[in-house]
This record gives sequence, C-alpha cells and structure tokens, in this order.
Amino acid sequence: MSARFAIPFLSVGLGIALPMLVRAHGTEARYVEVVDWQKEHVARVFAANTAHFLGMQDRNRPVTPGAAPVSNRTSIPIKTKAVEGRSCLLSQLLAFDIDNKFAYDVDESMSLTLTFAAEYSSPFYVAWDKSGGTGAGISAEITPQSTPGFQTVTIPLDRARLAGQGTQGADIAIGTRNGIMLCDFQITRSNTTPAPAAYGTVKLSFKDAKTGGSVPARVGLYDATGRAPLASDQSLMLQRFADDLRMLAVNERTFWPSANRQAFYVDGSYEARVPVGTYELVATRGPEFKAWRGKLEVKKDKTTKATVALDRYADLPAKGWYSGDGHIHVTRDDAADPVIWGFVAAEDVHVGNLLEMGNIASLHFKQPKEWGKAGRFERDGHFLVSGQEDPRTGHFGHTIHQNLQQPIRPPTDEYFLYDKVFKESQRQGGVSGFAHMGWGQREGQEPQMNRGLTLLAPTGLVNFIEVLQAGRFLSEGWYRLLNLGYRINPAAGSDWPYSDFPGVVRNYVSLRGVKHNGSLNLDAWFESYRAGHTYVTNGPFLEFSVNGKGMGEEVRVKKGTPLDFAIETRLNPDVDKLDRLELVALGEVIETQRGQGSDRISLSKRLAADRSMWVAARSFGSRQDPDNMTIAHSAPIYIVVDEEPTWSRTQLPAIVGDLRYQLGRMLGEEIPPIVNAGPEVWETRTLLAEQWLLQRPLLKPRIEMADAAYRELVTQFEKFNGAGSGKAPPRPATREMADEEHDH
Repeated sequence: MSARFAIPFLSVGLGIALPMLVRAHGTEARYVEVVDWQKEHVARVFAANTAHFLGMQDRNRPVTPGAAPVSNRTSIPIKTKAVEGRSCLLSQLLAFDIDNKFAYDVDESMSLTLTFAAEYSSPFYVAWDKSGGTGAGISAEITPQSTPGFQTVTIPLDRARLAGQGTQGADIAIGTRNGIMLCDFQITRSNTTPAPAAYGTVKLSFKDAKTGGSVPARVGLYDATGRAPLASDQSLMLQRFADDLRMLAVNERTFWPSANRQAFYVDGSYEARVPVGTYELVATRGPEFKAWRGKLEVKKDKTTKATVALDRYADLPAKGWYSGDGHIHVTRDDAADPVIWGFVAAEDVHVGNLLEMGNIASLHFKQPKEWGKAGRFERDGHFLVSGQEDPRTGHFGHTIHQNLQQPIRPPTDEYFLYDKVFKESQRQGGVSGFAHMGWGQREGQEPQMNRGLTLLAPTGLVNFIEVLQAGRFLSEGWYRLLNLGYRINPAAGSDWPYSDFPGVVRNYVSLRGVKHNGSLNLDAWFESYRAGHTYVTNGPFLEFSVNGKGMGEEVRVKKGTPLDFAIETRLNPDVDKLDRLELVALGEVIETQRGQGSDRISLSKRLAADRSMWVAARSFGSRQDPDNMTIAHSAPIYIVVDEEPTWSRTQLPAIVGDLRYQLGRMLGEEIPPIVNAGPEVWETRTLLAEQWLLQRPLLKPRIEMADAAYRELVTQFEKFNGAGSGKAPPRPATREMADEEHDH
C-alpha cells in the first residue's frame, strides 16, 4: 500500500503531469496518474489502465463497437471537474489505496458508497482485494440512471481483504465502459474480522521426486475458508511492472489444482508463521510435472514440516526437447538474478527470454549492461537471456529479437525502418520475429499491426511469428505466409506481466543429435529454434515426422513417392483432457484422430506424394474456447515434390493480391488515432504521429522492393503451373507499381 511508494511527477508534453514510480528496478510501464482528491480513509487515488484484480479486464469493455478493453489501451487522462459545487473525478478506471490504519489484511464485509454525476457516467462495476478464491471481488454492473443529477449507490464488499495487491498497492478499483464522473467515495467497515486463536509455523521443502534435488515451484497455501495467508519473506519477491509483491493471482488460462487461485513462488524451501488450523497445500512446476495436493495441520506454537516431492509426468529433456518462453518482461539489474531465475525455473522453463521493451520515446524492463554470453545466467540447466521487443508501433506491429550480442535501439528518425533492426539482429546471430500475431483480426482493431510482417516477409529476415499467447492460437496470418512458400516458425510467448506467468505458453525445441554433455547447449538451442525444430504449446506434447524427418526439416521426393506420417501427442491430465490430434496440409485438416479418454493419441498415415506442400501436426485438449484453448502446434515439415516450392496452388495468387493491396495502402491511408497514439500513449502520442508522417517517404523504396518480391513470386508460380494459373492476377498496389508492372 502507500508506504511502499515514492512518486515524483514526469511531464510528457500532454498538458498533464504523469507519475513515474521510483524503485530499484526502474520505471512504470503502465498508465498511472495520481490525483489529489482527499477522502476519508483513502491514502491515494489514481487513474490507471489496469488494476490487476483478476476478472476485471474482461468486464472493462467500452460501448464503442470493436474497441479494445480499457486494460489493453490507455484510459482517458483523469480530469477533476466541479459539478454543482462538488469536486468530481472523470476517468475510465479509478484505483484507491485504502489507508493501512483503517484496514489492512482483514477478512470482513464492508460497504462502499459512491456518489456520481449520472449524466456523465457510463455503466461501471467495482473490484476489490478479497480473501479467498481468486483474491478479487467483482460487483454486478451498475447502470447510471437516465436522468441528470447525482446518484448514490452502496456496494457490499464481501470478504474484503485490502492488502494492497492491485496496481501500485490499490485495494479497490472502479472500472467503466466509457468513464465515470465520481463525486464521493465512502467506505465503512463491519469490524467482524475474526482474530486468530493462535499461531504455528509451517516449514516446507520442494524436491524433484526422481532426483531428490531441491527445485523451485509455484505454491498455494489455503485455510479452511480458502484464504491464503500473505506469503512470508521466504517466498520470492516478484516483479509485476513497478509492483514488488510475493503473491499473484493464477488466471483461468493457467492450470492450477485448487479452486483457490492465489499463489506464491519458492526456490526450494519455505517457512512462515500462520494461524492454527487445517490448510490445503498445492504445488506445480509446469506441464511436465504432476500437480501436488495435500493437507497440513498447523498447531499452536508447533512447527509443521512437509516435503513436497514433485513427480514427473514427462521428461522432455531426456528425449532432447527443451522448453523456452520467448516473451517475458522483467527488469534485471545484474545478469545473475536468482529471484527472476526462480520465477522462470519454477515453471520449468529452460530458456527465459527477458525482453527489454521499447517504444519511440523510451525503454522499459531494462536488462543488464552485459549482453550476449556475458548477460546470460544459468543454474541447473535453466537460463535467463537478454533480448528486446523493439521497435513497437501500431502501424507495423511489435517485433522481438532474441539472443542478441548488443541491444539494437533504432534512432527516432528511423524508428519505422524495421528492416534495419532485423538485419542487425541477423548480423549478431539473433533470432527475430513478430509478436502478438492476429491482433489485426480480433476485437475490431485496425489491421495495421500486420503491415510490418507484410513488408518484411519476402526478405527472409523473419524467423518466427508469435501465434500462441494468452490462450489464443491465431494461425491465419502465419498459414497465409506458409502458403506462399515462405518458411517461418511458430513462437509462443507469455508476455508477462501483460498476460500470463512465464511458461504458461512455451516453445519446445529439439536438440536431438546435438552433443551437450548432459546439460543444455544454449547456442545449439537457438540454432535449432531458428531451423524450425520446434513446436508451440500450452499443454500437449508432440512428436511428428514424415519419412523420418522432423519438424522444420525438408523431405525431397519424386511424385508418387510414399510418404509415411507419424504423430504422437501426450497431455498431462492435471492440465486438461486430451481431445484430438490433427494432421494439417497447406492449412487444411486432412486427418483427425480422436482421443478415447487416454492421455495419449497416435496417428499414422501413408500418402503418395502428388504435390509440394507444408504439413504440420496439432493437438487439442478439451478446453476449446477460442480465447482460452489448450493446443500444441508443430513447425511445418516441408515436402518438396519435383522441386516445386511448398506453396498453395489454389491460394497463392489471391494471397499475393491482398498483400500487395496492403502495401499500396501504406503510403496514403488514414491512420486511426489509437494506432497513431502508440503502445504507451502517455509517452509516445505526439512524437509517434509526427515521425510517421516524416518517415513515410522513406518507406516507399522498401514497399516497392516488397511488391517486386511478391510479383516475382507470382512469376515463379506461373512457371510451375502455367501462365495465368490460379485466380485472376492480383491488383497492383499503387499507380507507380501498376506502371512498372505494365512495363514488364
């Protein structure tokens, strides 16, 4: 809560003063703006773009059709207004840090009375730090009356805890669709928090059941009411943006063996003093381990000891497969950071790519000054590695560059020249790609996010596309490029702290045949990842081969040659139930094998090679909500028949036509305000829009080069399939391109 924070103000040229949190690990990457609005029992009031009360994000949707949730975009800057003599606050999301002297870490019903100007307010709801369950309470939606004037409502806060677990120590938040004009805030206690009868001590150790070695883990400890005692200083102090905290809420996308979903992380051992009683103890360590469940009885002034032996469900490293998370944001001051290592290793992620995040104006989540091998930190075969997510714009998308020798910071006047960063990454031996694939196809957002990929796909500089994130698998853009014959790998990234814990989604990379002396060879891991010996997953494990060749490899045959497909998938039952296994060719499912209640499915098939194609395997669990599915998807195996590229004969001309059309629009289309504002609008709004106009002429030769590459692809296609093959020729992208095409 408030005692943990010192908040000076940073002016960013928007006519408002914005807070910059000072802490050991750097600055705040969220929108947080403190306002002087004095109310009884309230230590601080601020506007924010996220409050970190689980379940709040999905409720925080504006009325405007197709707009993104408030927590995924910037809230309207907070304004103070005088309404009929009252001082009122206008904002989309308001957060309240309740004074510790009034209540801290309690467990009782409270009443919250709000007065607001109804005609200036949209439907809203209240979230609060709560005991038990997810650790968050969410009220029903409140719709303001249709007549002008003040309206007062009282909201019951069930089992209010108020332990400061929201953004910057927030205890209560008000989320709205399009803003609220709040004029008064009154909170009342019932003073019914039960006093513990006595205390005892728990002393826990966590081990690998097979090796007996101490291991980090994610842990939950819950009393008979579901309440999780605040984690002691024996747990890991974690980073969530600028928050230092020991307990986190486990979201619905993350497998967890308890209905109570507040957890903490440990590095092999834990000790805490807790009220006496019976406790539920649970622990996990990623999908290769079985979840552990047990009971503890804590007695007065006694120490209860327990050893949690985590059994493996599967041993992927024994088969040459090592996991990695390509997209984690935490600030690391020194290369050797055992706390961050513990956070990543507790999820059994072998390669944690920690990304320094940039926009045109600033950097967040900075990494140590040492990059390359000097910036790596390894313990027990689990690595931390520096990388970057930069450049990032709504115009061209967000880019990721891993395994760099030095950070690549594009100058302001070249920020939109993404190709320069990709080329430098390639020179350094980095692995580069695009994050958040599919943003242009969901929630009505503009498709500019995909334009950078359209521009760079023909260059061969794009190694991967992040297709699995936050429970969504978005394949359309990736499949389209594969159907042009381009070879681009799938990637998975948790995007902590924006989405999931490290490793909830992950890549597995095969190092079969690589000598590693019993330990992970990190350089070989990145080379194998670049070569496509990988699959993405948030649960299922995959094995896939064609004529003995594995993921990312090429099978070159003559027409009519037999092709033997072999696929096997497994899924830890603690994660989900296995539903089906599919064989995909050129984006279409050509064979399905359903599960029969087992945790394994195998599929074998023989086909005669009749055309070139890319093929892939994908496995599904029973959880199949498009926004929260269980899935694994392999990188393709490329079957080349009689030297023809692995494109789609039926789809290539139309895909090229669409991509060329997108290229042509880049130089003249009107950019929506939300795109021009940038990812951290409070930092980038004016600068990004100005630089877009200045740098757009520099893009013309790059657009023309990409267009020429797409036209050459069509020419090559027609050499194999005949002049005018496929659909009608694609429409030229611009008048200049049309003239050039006519000259050909």
